[in-house]
Amino acid sequence: MGRFVVVLPVDGLAAGDAFPVAEWPLHVTLVEPFATRLPSAELAGLVGGAVGDAPAVETTAGDRAGFGRRGDVPVTLVHDDGALLAIRRRVLAALRDADVDVARARLEYRPHVTAKPHGEIAPGAELRFGQVALIDMHPHGGAGMRAVVAAWPLGRVDHDDDRPRPHAPTG
Repeated sequence: MGRFVVVLPVDGLAAGDAFPVAEWPLHVTLVEPFATRLPSAELAGLVGGAVGDAPAVETTAGDRAGFGRRGDVPVTLVHDDGALLAIRRRVLAALRDADVDVARARLEYRPHVTAKPHGEIAPGAELRFGQVALIDMHPHGGAGMRAVVAAWPLGRVDHDDDRPRPHAPTG
């Protein structure tokens, strides 16, 4: 049985990228870790179909907070005007329709970026999420590794701008 998570990376990822658990790229978790017997290619088709033409999300970082059972995991909250939640709901619905158990998906969704030794997001920072990525939590590299199964660019925001958008090939 495979174990996966769906994220909005701060910086672009590409299908096939791999990284140690300790070096998770900064991201907002879109769908909490879940297990499934579906092959990764089929799962990628479901997630990619759900992402569809969802727009890129421009927002700002909020306050710092402490997550985890003891409140000792430092995070920066991310403001959501509903755009992040809309993408989350689309992906969760597609997974549920395919009988994937997403019971760990929290009812109270609080988008945030967890601080890492290699970086964090400062309160007030402008953020642009231009991609959704499906991550394998137990790839062939072992339990200490994570691997990008597929990544999809999100569409442009409503106003036109010249900033580059992260892009990764789909898998």
